[in-house]
Amino acid sequence: ACCSSEGALAGFAKSHLDERFGMGTADALQRLSEQLTRVELQLMGSKRLSNPFLINLGMILRQVEKERRNAHPVTSSLPFEDVKVLRKAARYARYAAAAYLNDKKTIAAHIGGLQAEDIKAVSPANVILCPGFFVAVDQQTDDIVLCVRGPTGGAPEALSEAVAPKEPLLGGRANASLLESARNLQESAGKLLMRLSQESPRKCVAIVGHSTGGGVASLLTVLLCSEGCPFAKLMATGKVKCYSYAPPPTFEPLWALPAWVHGSTHSFVYGMDCVPRACTGSLTKLYLALKKVDELQLSAERRLAYIRGDCGLDAVLPDYMDVPQGMTGAVSSLFIVGTIIALFPGEAGRVHCEAAAPHMMDRLLLHPDMVHDHSADAMEKAFEELGAQSG
Repeated sequence: ACCSSEGALAGFAKSHLDERFGMGTADALQRLSEQLTRVELQLMGSKRLSNPFLINLGMILRQVEKERRNAHPVTSSLPFEDVKVLRKAARYARYAAAAYLNDKKTIAAHIGGLQAEDIKAVSPANVILCPGFFVAVDQQTDDIVLCVRGPTGGAPEALSEAVAPKEPLLGGRANASLLESARNLQESAGKLLMRLSQESPRKCVAIVGHSTGGGVASLLTVLLCSEGCPFAKLMATGKVKCYSYAPPPTFEPLWALPAWVHGSTHSFVYGMDCVPRACTGSLTKLYLALKKVDELQLSAERRLAYIRGDCGLDAVLPDYMDVPQGMTGAVSSLFIVGTIIALFPGEAGRVHCEAAAPHMMDRLLLHPDMVHDHSADAMEKAFEELGAQSG
Protein backbone atom coordinates (compact mmCIF):
# COMPACT_ATOMS: atom_id res chain seq x y z
CA ALA A 1 0.00 0.00 0.00
CA CYS A 2 1.15 3.50 -0.77
CA CYS A 3 1.80 5.77 2.18
CA SER A 4 -0.46 8.83 2.02
CA SER A 5 2.13 11.35 3.27
CA GLU A 6 3.19 13.97 0.73
CA GLY A 7 6.89 13.13 1.07
CA ALA A 8 6.31 9.42 0.49
CA LEU A 9 4.08 10.09 -2.51
CA ALA A 10 6.68 12.42 -4.06
CA GLY A 11 9.42 9.86 -3.40
CA PHE A 12 7.37 7.14 -5.05
CA ALA A 13 6.80 9.36 -8.08
CA LYS A 14 10.51 10.17 -8.22
CA SER A 15 11.57 6.54 -8.55
CA HIS A 16 9.15 5.95 -11.42
CA LEU A 17 10.12 9.14 -13.25
CA ASP A 18 13.78 8.13 -13.52
CA GLU A 19 12.81 4.60 -14.51
CA ARG A 20 10.45 5.75 -17.23
CA PHE A 21 12.11 8.90 -18.61
CA GLY A 22 15.82 8.43 -17.82
CA MET A 23 18.18 9.25 -14.97
CA GLY A 24 18.17 12.88 -13.92
CA THR A 25 14.51 13.48 -14.84
CA ALA A 26 13.30 13.23 -11.24
CA ASP A 27 16.06 15.54 -9.97
CA ALA A 28 15.23 18.13 -12.65
CA LEU A 29 11.52 17.97 -11.89
CA GLN A 30 12.31 18.21 -8.17
CA ARG A 31 14.26 21.44 -8.82
CA LEU A 32 11.35 22.68 -10.92
CA SER A 33 9.05 21.82 -8.00
CA GLU A 34 11.18 23.92 -5.65
CA GLN A 35 10.96 26.89 -8.02
CA LEU A 36 7.22 26.31 -8.50
CA THR A 37 6.81 26.57 -4.73
CA ARG A 38 8.18 30.13 -4.95
CA VAL A 39 5.77 30.95 -7.77
CA GLU A 40 2.88 29.48 -5.76
CA LEU A 41 3.78 31.59 -2.73
CA GLN A 42 3.86 34.72 -4.89
CA LEU A 43 0.56 33.97 -6.63
CA MET A 44 -1.47 32.14 -4.00
CA GLY A 45 0.00 33.11 -0.63
CA SER A 46 -0.46 30.25 1.82
CA LYS A 47 -2.91 28.35 -0.40
CA ARG A 48 -1.30 25.22 -1.83
CA LEU A 49 -2.17 22.53 -4.36
CA SER A 50 -3.55 19.29 -2.96
CA ASN A 51 -0.96 17.01 -4.59
CA PRO A 52 2.84 17.29 -4.73
CA PHE A 53 4.15 19.15 -7.78
CA LEU A 54 6.26 16.11 -8.67
CA ILE A 55 3.18 13.92 -9.10
CA ASN A 56 1.29 16.44 -11.24
CA LEU A 57 4.42 17.08 -13.34
CA GLY A 58 4.86 13.34 -13.81
CA MET A 59 1.27 13.01 -15.02
CA ILE A 60 1.72 15.72 -17.62
CA LEU A 61 5.04 14.28 -18.77
CA ARG A 62 3.44 10.84 -19.12
CA GLN A 63 0.64 12.20 -21.32
CA VAL A 64 3.04 14.33 -23.37
CA GLU A 65 5.07 11.19 -24.09
CA LYS A 66 2.01 9.09 -24.88
CA GLU A 67 0.56 11.67 -27.30
CA ARG A 68 3.99 12.57 -28.72
CA ARG A 69 3.17 16.16 -27.90
CA ASN A 70 5.83 18.85 -28.47
CA ALA A 71 7.40 16.76 -31.23
CA HIS A 72 9.56 19.70 -32.29
CA PRO A 73 10.56 22.92 -30.51
CA VAL A 74 8.87 26.15 -31.52
CA THR A 75 11.00 28.02 -34.08
CA SER A 76 10.55 30.45 -36.96
CA SER A 77 10.97 27.51 -39.40
CA LEU A 78 13.57 29.68 -41.15
CA PRO A 79 16.90 27.87 -41.61
CA PHE A 80 19.92 29.55 -40.04
CA GLU A 81 22.58 29.32 -42.72
CA ASP A 82 25.41 31.65 -41.71
CA VAL A 83 28.26 29.25 -42.47
CA LYS A 84 30.93 31.39 -40.78
CA VAL A 85 28.98 31.56 -37.51
CA LEU A 86 28.13 27.85 -37.58
CA ARG A 87 31.72 26.83 -38.29
CA LYS A 88 32.99 28.76 -35.27
CA ALA A 89 30.03 27.62 -33.18
CA ALA A 90 30.88 23.98 -33.90
CA ARG A 91 34.46 24.61 -32.79
CA TYR A 92 33.41 26.40 -29.63
CA ALA A 93 30.83 23.73 -28.73
CA ARG A 94 33.90 21.55 -28.14
CA TYR A 95 35.31 24.28 -25.90
CA ALA A 96 32.06 24.42 -23.93
CA ALA A 97 32.20 20.66 -23.30
CA ALA A 98 35.93 20.80 -22.47
CA ALA A 99 35.31 23.42 -19.77
CA TYR A 100 34.13 20.60 -17.48
CA LEU A 101 37.65 19.08 -17.60
CA ASN A 102 40.34 20.13 -15.16
CA ASP A 103 43.77 20.40 -16.78
CA LYS A 104 45.35 21.88 -19.88
CA LYS A 105 46.33 18.58 -21.47
CA THR A 106 42.89 16.94 -21.33
CA ILE A 107 41.15 20.18 -22.36
CA ALA A 108 43.42 20.54 -25.41
CA ALA A 109 42.96 16.87 -26.33
CA HIS A 110 39.18 17.15 -26.20
CA ILE A 111 39.07 20.27 -28.36
CA GLY A 112 41.59 19.02 -30.92
CA GLY A 113 44.00 21.13 -32.96
CA LEU A 114 45.16 22.74 -29.72
CA GLN A 115 48.30 22.29 -27.63
CA ALA A 116 48.50 22.48 -23.85
CA GLU A 117 50.67 25.62 -24.17
CA ASP A 118 47.85 27.32 -26.13
CA ILE A 119 45.81 27.27 -22.93
CA LYS A 120 46.94 30.24 -20.87
CA ALA A 121 44.95 29.66 -17.69
CA VAL A 122 42.61 27.13 -16.09
CA SER A 123 40.65 28.12 -13.00
CA PRO A 124 38.21 25.91 -11.06
CA ALA A 125 34.97 27.26 -9.66
CA ASN A 126 35.30 28.87 -6.23
CA VAL A 127 33.13 29.88 -3.32
CA ILE A 128 32.78 33.56 -4.27
CA LEU A 129 30.33 32.73 -7.03
CA CYS A 130 32.96 32.81 -9.75
CA PRO A 131 32.43 29.94 -12.18
CA GLY A 132 35.28 27.81 -13.45
CA PHE A 133 36.88 28.98 -16.69
CA PHE A 134 39.85 28.62 -18.98
CA VAL A 135 41.52 31.01 -21.42
CA ALA A 136 43.11 29.84 -24.67
CA VAL A 137 44.56 31.21 -27.89
CA ASP A 138 43.03 29.21 -30.72
CA GLN A 139 45.29 28.88 -33.76
CA GLN A 140 42.46 27.62 -36.00
CA THR A 141 40.06 30.52 -35.43
CA ASP A 142 42.76 33.06 -34.51
CA ASP A 143 40.68 34.05 -31.48
CA ILE A 144 41.51 34.61 -27.83
CA VAL A 145 38.89 32.46 -26.10
CA LEU A 146 37.49 32.80 -22.60
CA CYS A 147 35.38 29.69 -21.88
CA VAL A 148 33.05 29.57 -18.86
CA ARG A 149 32.12 26.32 -17.15
CA GLY A 150 28.51 25.52 -16.31
CA PRO A 151 27.30 23.58 -13.25
CA THR A 152 28.70 20.10 -12.74
CA GLY A 153 25.23 18.96 -11.61
CA GLY A 154 23.74 19.41 -15.08
CA ALA A 155 20.16 20.55 -15.72
CA PRO A 156 18.91 20.04 -12.14
CA GLU A 157 21.58 22.36 -10.73
CA ALA A 158 21.19 24.86 -13.57
CA LEU A 159 17.45 25.15 -12.93
CA SER A 160 18.10 26.31 -9.37
CA GLU A 161 20.19 29.21 -10.63
CA ALA A 162 18.07 29.97 -13.69
CA VAL A 163 15.12 31.15 -11.63
CA ALA A 164 16.76 33.85 -9.52
CA PRO A 165 15.83 37.39 -8.43
CA LYS A 166 16.41 40.22 -10.92
CA GLU A 167 18.89 43.08 -10.65
CA PRO A 168 18.99 46.37 -12.61
CA LEU A 169 21.39 46.50 -15.57
CA LEU A 170 21.52 48.99 -18.48
CA GLY A 171 17.97 50.19 -18.02
CA GLY A 172 16.58 46.67 -17.73
CA ARG A 173 16.86 43.73 -15.33
CA ALA A 174 19.17 40.73 -15.37
CA ASN A 175 19.29 37.41 -13.54
CA ALA A 176 20.97 38.56 -10.31
CA SER A 177 22.84 35.32 -9.64
CA LEU A 178 24.34 35.13 -13.14
CA LEU A 179 25.16 38.85 -13.09
CA GLU A 180 27.10 38.46 -9.83
CA SER A 181 29.00 35.53 -11.35
CA ALA A 182 29.77 37.62 -14.46
CA ARG A 183 31.13 40.48 -12.31
CA ASN A 184 33.31 38.09 -10.32
CA LEU A 185 34.58 36.51 -13.53
CA GLN A 186 35.38 39.94 -14.94
CA GLU A 187 37.52 40.54 -11.86
CA SER A 188 39.23 37.14 -12.14
CA ALA A 189 39.85 36.91 -15.89
CA GLY A 190 39.57 40.46 -17.23
CA LYS A 191 43.23 41.45 -16.81
CA LEU A 192 44.55 38.29 -18.50
CA LEU A 193 42.11 38.73 -21.37
CA MET A 194 43.19 42.35 -21.82
CA ARG A 195 46.90 41.47 -21.69
CA LEU A 196 46.51 38.75 -24.34
CA SER A 197 44.54 41.16 -26.53
CA GLN A 198 47.18 43.87 -26.21
CA GLU A 199 49.93 41.36 -27.06
CA SER A 200 48.00 40.24 -30.19
CA PRO A 201 45.91 43.27 -31.24
CA ARG A 202 44.82 41.68 -34.53
CA LYS A 203 43.15 38.74 -32.82
CA CYS A 204 39.44 38.69 -32.04
CA VAL A 205 37.98 37.72 -28.67
CA ALA A 206 35.41 34.95 -28.21
CA ILE A 207 33.51 34.52 -24.95
CA VAL A 208 32.03 31.03 -24.68
CA GLY A 209 29.94 29.17 -22.12
CA HIS A 210 27.48 26.34 -21.58
CA SER A 211 24.37 26.27 -19.37
CA THR A 212 24.57 28.89 -16.61
CA GLY A 213 28.11 29.44 -17.94
CA GLY A 214 26.46 30.51 -21.20
CA GLY A 215 24.28 33.00 -19.34
CA VAL A 216 27.34 34.32 -17.53
CA ALA A 217 29.20 34.58 -20.87
CA SER A 218 26.46 36.73 -22.40
CA LEU A 219 26.33 39.06 -19.38
CA LEU A 220 30.13 39.22 -19.20
CA THR A 221 30.18 40.33 -22.83
CA VAL A 222 27.91 43.22 -21.83
CA LEU A 223 30.09 44.14 -18.84
CA LEU A 224 33.35 44.03 -20.80
CA CYS A 225 32.14 45.90 -23.87
CA SER A 226 29.76 48.60 -22.66
CA GLU A 227 30.71 52.22 -23.28
CA GLY A 228 33.83 53.15 -21.33
CA CYS A 229 34.72 49.52 -20.57
CA PRO A 230 37.99 47.76 -21.56
CA PHE A 231 36.76 46.04 -24.74
CA ALA A 232 34.33 48.71 -26.00
CA LYS A 233 36.61 49.75 -28.89
CA LEU A 234 37.22 46.14 -29.89
CA MET A 235 33.45 45.51 -29.88
CA ALA A 236 32.92 48.61 -32.04
CA THR A 237 35.11 47.02 -34.72
CA GLY A 238 33.20 43.72 -34.53
CA LYS A 239 36.07 41.82 -32.91
CA VAL A 240 34.27 40.49 -29.82
CA LYS A 241 31.73 37.67 -30.14
CA CYS A 242 29.83 35.57 -27.62
CA TYR A 243 28.86 31.92 -28.23
CA SER A 244 26.37 30.86 -25.58
CA TYR A 245 25.17 27.24 -25.45
CA ALA A 246 22.00 26.21 -23.60
CA PRO A 247 21.87 29.45 -21.57
CA PRO A 248 19.05 30.24 -19.16
CA PRO A 249 17.08 33.44 -19.82
CA THR A 250 19.12 36.37 -18.55
CA PHE A 251 17.59 39.77 -19.30
CA GLU A 252 14.44 41.84 -19.81
CA PRO A 253 13.28 43.88 -21.65
CA LEU A 254 15.52 43.03 -24.59
CA TRP A 255 14.93 46.41 -26.25
CA ALA A 256 16.86 48.06 -23.38
CA LEU A 257 20.10 46.42 -24.52
CA PRO A 258 22.28 48.20 -27.13
CA ALA A 259 22.06 46.76 -30.64
CA TRP A 260 25.67 45.56 -30.48
CA VAL A 261 24.78 43.08 -27.73
CA HIS A 262 22.32 41.25 -29.97
CA GLY A 263 24.60 41.53 -32.99
CA SER A 264 27.60 40.02 -31.21
CA THR A 265 25.89 37.21 -29.30
CA HIS A 266 24.76 33.86 -30.68
CA SER A 267 22.75 31.63 -28.34
CA PHE A 268 22.24 27.97 -29.23
CA VAL A 269 19.46 25.78 -27.84
CA TYR A 270 19.28 22.05 -28.51
CA GLY A 271 16.03 20.11 -28.71
CA MET A 272 13.66 20.28 -25.75
CA ASP A 273 16.23 21.56 -23.24
CA CYS A 274 14.38 22.84 -20.18
CA VAL A 275 17.01 25.31 -18.92
CA PRO A 276 16.80 27.96 -21.72
CA ARG A 277 13.04 27.96 -21.18
CA ALA A 278 13.05 28.32 -17.39
CA CYS A 279 12.26 31.64 -15.73
CA THR A 280 9.54 33.02 -13.47
CA GLY A 281 7.24 33.78 -16.42
CA SER A 282 7.43 30.34 -18.00
CA LEU A 283 7.14 28.66 -14.60
CA THR A 284 3.95 30.62 -13.95
CA LYS A 285 2.48 29.24 -17.18
CA LEU A 286 3.41 25.76 -15.99
CA TYR A 287 2.03 26.38 -12.50
CA LEU A 288 -1.36 27.40 -13.92
CA ALA A 289 -1.44 24.15 -15.92
CA LEU A 290 -0.52 22.14 -12.81
CA LYS A 291 -3.33 23.85 -10.93
CA LYS A 292 -5.79 22.52 -13.52
CA VAL A 293 -4.33 19.02 -13.24
CA ASP A 294 -4.50 19.22 -9.45
CA GLU A 295 -8.21 20.05 -9.60
CA LEU A 296 -9.06 16.70 -11.25
CA GLN A 297 -11.02 14.41 -8.94
CA LEU A 298 -8.31 11.74 -8.77
CA SER A 299 -6.64 10.19 -5.72
CA ALA A 300 -2.88 10.35 -5.32
CA GLU A 301 -2.71 6.57 -5.85
CA ARG A 302 -4.58 6.87 -9.16
CA ARG A 303 -2.23 9.65 -10.26
CA LEU A 304 0.79 7.48 -9.47
CA ALA A 305 -0.77 4.55 -11.33
CA TYR A 306 -1.10 6.75 -14.40
CA ILE A 307 2.57 7.78 -14.19
CA ARG A 308 3.53 4.08 -14.01
CA GLY A 309 1.35 3.29 -17.03
CA ASP A 310 -0.96 1.01 -15.03
CA CYS A 311 -4.13 2.86 -16.01
CA GLY A 312 -5.46 5.27 -18.61
CA LEU A 313 -6.87 8.78 -18.26
CA ASP A 314 -9.70 10.42 -20.19
CA ALA A 315 -8.80 14.00 -19.25
CA VAL A 316 -6.56 16.18 -21.43
CA LEU A 317 -3.75 17.53 -19.26
CA PRO A 318 -2.47 21.00 -20.27
CA ASP A 319 1.31 21.50 -20.19
CA TYR A 320 1.02 25.31 -19.99
CA MET A 321 -1.62 28.02 -19.70
CA ASP A 322 -1.31 31.66 -20.67
CA VAL A 323 -0.86 34.11 -17.81
CA PRO A 324 -3.89 36.41 -17.31
CA GLN A 325 -3.26 40.00 -18.39
CA GLY A 326 -3.55 41.41 -14.88
CA MET A 327 -0.90 39.04 -13.58
CA THR A 328 1.85 39.51 -16.17
CA GLY A 329 3.61 42.44 -14.47
CA ALA A 330 4.23 40.49 -11.27
CA VAL A 331 5.64 37.41 -13.04
CA SER A 332 7.42 38.85 -16.06
CA SER A 333 9.84 36.70 -18.03
CA LEU A 334 13.53 37.06 -18.67
CA PHE A 335 14.76 36.26 -22.18
CA ILE A 336 17.80 34.80 -23.91
CA VAL A 337 20.13 37.46 -25.29
CA GLY A 338 21.30 37.69 -28.91
CA THR A 339 20.47 35.72 -32.04
CA ILE A 340 18.81 32.46 -30.99
CA ILE A 341 19.55 29.36 -33.05
CA ALA A 342 17.61 26.16 -32.36
CA LEU A 343 19.11 22.80 -33.25
CA PHE A 344 16.92 19.72 -33.09
CA PRO A 345 16.68 16.22 -34.61
CA GLY A 346 14.23 15.72 -37.45
CA GLU A 347 13.33 13.00 -39.87
CA ALA A 348 15.89 10.29 -40.64
CA GLY A 349 18.16 11.61 -37.89
CA ARG A 350 18.95 14.88 -39.67
CA VAL A 351 19.69 17.86 -37.46
CA HIS A 352 17.67 20.99 -38.20
CA CYS A 353 19.19 24.40 -37.57
CA GLU A 354 16.63 27.22 -37.44
CA ALA A 355 16.31 30.76 -36.13
CA ALA A 356 14.03 31.35 -33.15
CA ALA A 357 12.58 34.51 -31.66
CA PRO A 358 12.96 35.19 -27.91
CA HIS A 359 9.23 34.72 -27.18
CA MET A 360 9.42 31.21 -28.68
CA MET A 361 11.50 30.18 -25.67
CA ASP A 362 9.03 31.59 -23.14
CA ARG A 363 7.40 28.25 -22.36
CA LEU A 364 8.76 25.12 -20.71
CA LEU A 365 8.34 22.11 -23.00
CA LEU A 366 7.68 19.11 -20.78
CA HIS A 367 9.20 16.26 -22.76
CA PRO A 368 11.13 13.05 -22.00
CA ASP A 369 14.26 14.67 -23.51
CA MET A 370 14.08 17.94 -21.55
CA VAL A 371 16.96 16.92 -19.25
CA HIS A 372 19.20 14.97 -21.64
CA ASP A 373 19.06 17.73 -24.25
CA HIS A 374 20.74 20.15 -21.85
CA SER A 375 24.07 18.32 -21.75
CA ALA A 376 27.15 19.82 -23.40
CA ASP A 377 27.73 16.43 -25.04
CA ALA A 378 24.31 16.56 -26.73
CA MET A 379 25.08 20.03 -28.11
CA GLU A 380 28.54 18.98 -29.29
CA LYS A 381 27.13 15.89 -31.03
CA ALA A 382 24.41 17.98 -32.75
CA PHE A 383 27.08 20.25 -34.26
CA GLU A 384 29.09 17.23 -35.39
CA GLU A 385 26.06 15.79 -37.15
CA LEU A 386 25.19 19.16 -38.66
CA GLY A 387 28.74 19.41 -40.02
CA ALA A 388 28.55 15.91 -41.48
CA GLN A 389 25.27 16.80 -43.23
CA SER A 390 26.82 19.91 -44.75
CA GLY A 391 29.90 18.06 -45.92
